[in-house]
Amino acid sequence: MSIAGAKGYFIVTSYAVQLLLPRIFGEAKEFGLYSATMSGVSILTNVLIVATIQSVSKFVSEDESRAEVTLRQGLRIQALVGGTLALALFILAPAIARLLLDGQLTRLVRIASVVVFAYSLYAAVVGSLNGRHWFAKQARLDVTFSTLRTVGILGGAALGFGAMGAVAGFATAAATIVTISLIWIGLGRAGMPGDKIRRRRWIGFMAPIWTYQICLNGILMIDLQVLKRTATEIAFASAATSQAAVDLANQYVGYYRAAQTFAFVPYQLIISITFIVFPMISRATSIGNQESARSTIQHAMRFSLLLLLLVAAPTSGAAEGVMRLAYPSEYLAGAPALSILVFGVAAFALFAVAATAISGAGKPSLAAMIAGVSLLVVVVANRVLLMRAGLGDHTLQAAATGTVIGMLVALLLSGWVIHSSFGVFIPVSTWARAGFASVAGYAAAAALPHDSALMALLALAVGFLSALAVLVVTGELTRDDWHATRRIVRRD
Repeated sequence: MSIAGAKGYFIVTSYAVQLLLPRIFGEAKEFGLYSATMSGVSILTNVLIVATIQSVSKFVSEDESRAEVTLRQGLRIQALVGGTLALALFILAPAIARLLLDGQLTRLVRIASVVVFAYSLYAAVVGSLNGRHWFAKQARLDVTFSTLRTVGILGGAALGFGAMGAVAGFATAAATIVTISLIWIGLGRAGMPGDKIRRRRWIGFMAPIWTYQICLNGILMIDLQVLKRTATEIAFASAATSQAAVDLANQYVGYYRAAQTFAFVPYQLIISITFIVFPMISRATSIGNQESARSTIQHAMRFSLLLLLLVAAPTSGAAEGVMRLAYPSEYLAGAPALSILVFGVAAFALFAVAATAISGAGKPSLAAMIAGVSLLVVVVANRVLLMRAGLGDHTLQAAATGTVIGMLVALLLSGWVIHSSFGVFIPVSTWARAGFASVAGYAAAAALPHDSALMALLALAVGFLSALAVLVVTGELTRDDWHATRRIVRRD
């Protein structure tokens, strides 16, 4: 309950930052500059958090009597890994700025390198708490950090320093929580050589997680970087002045990031299913119970599809109204991208569930390989479609379409692996009924006017209920699905 509460609080504060920053900045180009900086850095920090927490937690939980020794070892390894990454980011900041054709990024990326180093140490402390089942302490630290992060980012922006103030506020919050955690939990103890985990085993455990998480987070966030670079390039070619071209590109990035905020909602809703699927598949395959594994995968994938489309279809249909719920009117330019991207994220969320099943079956490298191929497709498709669309009314739609193509590739490849390995996937009849429900949900939401926040909410509700009604009438949703929903909510 403590961890679930802290997770919920983190999600709420994260959305608060994304929804309030544009209003504080006042200009979309400033929000775009901040997003271009932090989206790239977030790929590293998200990987650090997941890989480090899982690694330290695993080794601590194996033998809690040496938890303090493992914590010290984890801090040393993470100081080396995080320090190397942060130093590389600091040194390469000018090259990154040149790659994205924006000199302003040099200082911002260098400030953000503090976040990378701080996250690496903080994750080691949290992993130690998790491994010892000190969930209340872990939750208190996470809630404290979420609060510091929110206040730091919004406060730094509110002081009038723009994107630099927000990034500096983030860095200050990260440095503060590391200091607090090390003072409160400690640095562990050195111990005897025999008490330590072999470094080769430690790195061997982390490497596949790193590979998979880099690709996974890249699929979600790399399109912003491609959009930033390509839009600036096209603006330069149109004879715009250097700063005007950069500002125009940042403006597009700001609109697109706003669309991403709502497009990512289906993924946030479904991620809890992966925590159920992994241990169930791992256990079933370890004891040779293929029938149980097949049943778990099919039910998880089918249920995920239905839940995702119930959210994605009305969001797509009422995209302009959804954007109007939280952003100034100029950000409505991102609505067409949201209408497309939300279905791509639904496909990506299904891939995440499928990849979890593949990893749970003992094939994590295969899941990482699929993610790597899909990441490449996202980059290439975005680049090609953006160059073809140019700057105008269809720019953001081109970026969203490129990302959706890559996400669909991830789903198709993972679906093929699941079917080859277990002989099951989502039934064709379910796809057909879900398709009809999506059309109904989209059409109902789109048909209602959503020129105000109240009408936007009404359109979402009507779209959701319309899609739900189709699923119930066609017999796709049953009472068993309702019980499954209640179990997932309790687990989350």
